[in-house]
Parts: sequence; structure tokens; C-alpha cells
Amino acid sequence: MNLGISQMEFKNDLISKRSQVNSNIDFLTTNFIKVSANIYDPLTNPQGYINLGVSENKLCEDIMLKKIAEISGSPDFSSTDILYYCALHGTQQLRRTLSKFIEEHFKSKEKIDEEKIVCMDGVSAIMNALAFTLADPGDVFLCPTPVYNRIRNDMLEVGGVDIYEVPMFNKTSPDDPFKMRIDLLESCLQKARHGGLNVRGVILVNPNNPTGKAYNPHELQQLMTFCKREELHVIADEIYALTTQGQGGFTSVLSLSIPDPQRTHFVWGLSKDFGLSGFRCGVVYSHDIRILARLKQIATFQAIPAPTQKLINGLLSDTEWIDKVYFPAYYERAKAMYKLVKEVLDELSIQTPYSCRNTLFFWMDLSQVHFD
Repeated sequence: MNLGISQMEFKNDLISKRSQVNSNIDFLTTNFIKVSANIYDPLTNPQGYINLGVSENKLCEDIMLKKIAEISGSPDFSSTDILYYCALHGTQQLRRTLSKFIEEHFKSKEKIDEEKIVCMDGVSAIMNALAFTLADPGDVFLCPTPVYNRIRNDMLEVGGVDIYEVPMFNKTSPDDPFKMRIDLLESCLQKARHGGLNVRGVILVNPNNPTGKAYNPHELQQLMTFCKREELHVIADEIYALTTQGQGGFTSVLSLSIPDPQRTHFVWGLSKDFGLSGFRCGVVYSHDIRILARLKQIATFQAIPAPTQKLINGLLSDTEWIDKVYFPAYYERAKAMYKLVKEVLDELSIQTPYSCRNTLFFWMDLSQVHFD
């Protein structure tokens, strides 16, 4: 696999010490990935591979397929590809579909390479994997707050990597109460370092949960430039990217010129934009070959089941349904719900110091509200 990265471009500080100890994919996994992308078929792929390195029970394949097709009620679940081991970091078919989807809906400046996509069972799993791959126990990531509280748990509970809060909300701001403050990031970075902490990067939830803030191109460019200067990773968690009510208020880091691609990592999932939290699908797009190798290792323990991958691929590949049915209905209902909630809040004189027209959130001030 050629990712366009030469050995001379590697830097030890890109990955954690624990990843450097075991950064090579084992023999079986390496060849399983190779075989999975080119499986032998006597009619359609006679030059493909026959896998002799995996133990699979196929004695009652016909009986099992018949039962699964009966339970699901779908002919899509009558093929053998849902029964057995698949590429644990995402099937080639799914990653190819994801690359097209991300390229279009996130307005990517460059072509999205399916080989740089790793899928796991949810964005929480992705964040935990990034904690392992990019940092060591005791290290920290700067994170503008307020923010989704379990970000800390995702990084800390298993990965041992903590969040260093950067309180960025200022309700007295005359223009944007949650604007990007590079001076504040700089101050917190120096404070953390002076306190003996090893700062590995910045986590940015964009659009933000819970304020609904969608960062503009200038703010994102400022952040990425700052992180390149300080040799910090950027984890751009864009799980709410498409919940914009169709108003076009969101900018992805993928749509910009990225100053340090090796340290910039895009994260997304199906839980929010498609309301499919039960499907447990998280995606990370990264560039460094060693980071990708480590993420693929971890994906062995966090894989999305093959039947679910097949469902996800079918959904995301139906571009006509997505563009003409799902998103138009979603945005229409989101706008109606926003209007309803805003009218109630205004009637109760509850202030919303940060108006979240582009997302699902209302950031409100309840400090002066008294309920009987």
C-alpha cells in the first residue's frame, strides 16, 4: 500500500511511545487485509487470493444463509460476505463509499483516499484509539469548553489521556461569545507545559456540542496554523457536521488548505447526522502511515460487524435518496423544531446568548429563571 509518504518524512513525535513499541501490523493481519481486498472467485476474479490463514466454519453455510435471509427479510443478507471475517478496519467497499460521501458532503479540497480511512464501532472508539496512538498515559489534549462532557471519558478511561480545558465561552462578547481565541489556547498551552504536562494536541468539536458554534474558515485556519507552529495534533470531531438545517453554516477542515496534514485527523460518524447511534459507526481520516497502521491494529478490537457494514454501505451509496429524500426532510423538520423551541423560550423570556440556528442545540441562560 503506497500512501505517498516516504520514510524520510517520519517523525518519532507523531505517534506515542507505546505505539512506537508495537507499530507493525502482525503477519496474519497484514495478509488478511491484502487478501480481503482481492478474494478469489472462479468466475469474477480467477486471479484473486485464496485465504489459507483463517479458521472459519462453513459446514452449514447454506442453512445459516437461509435462516438469516428469513430473519432479515432481505435478499441482501443471503450472500456469504456477511458471515465471515472481513477487513476489520472497514471493508474496501464501505471505505470506498465513505470516501465518495465525505468528499462530496464535506467539500473536501483534495480527493479522499479510501486507504486512509479507518472505521470502528463508534466515534467514542475512534477517540479512544487516537488517544492510544497519539499520546501516552498522563499526556493531555487542549479542548475548548464548554464541550460534550464524555470527550474526557473517551480519551481517559482506557487510553489514559486527559483533557486540558480551555474555557472559551464569553457571553459578554458583543459579536461571537464562542469565537476561536488563539491567545487563550496559547496561554493554556504554556500553563499546562509549565505545570509539567505533555500537551499532544487540540480536540475541536465542530459544530460544537453544546453551544452549536460552527467555526468559520478563518478560525479553523488560525487553529491549524497555531498547532503546526507548536507541533500539536488536531483532532477535528465533526460528528454534527451535517446537522445544519441546510443553511450552509458549516466548514470542514477537509475543505481548507491543511498546514500539517500528518498531524490533522478528521473524525465523523453516523450517530448524529443520520440518527443511527445503534449502528455504531465511527470514521477517522488520517495521513501518516504509522498512525494508520496503529489504528488498524486497534480496529481489530473495535470492528463494525459485517452485516452492519453492508447496511451502512447500502445507505450511503444511495446518493439520490440521501440528497432528495433524507436531508430535505431532515432539514425541514429541524427548522420547524428550532422555530417551535425558540418561540417557547422567547415567550418565557429565557435568554439564548448564543443562537444555534445551524445545529440541534440551544445554549440558554437559565440563571435568572425561577420556576414555581
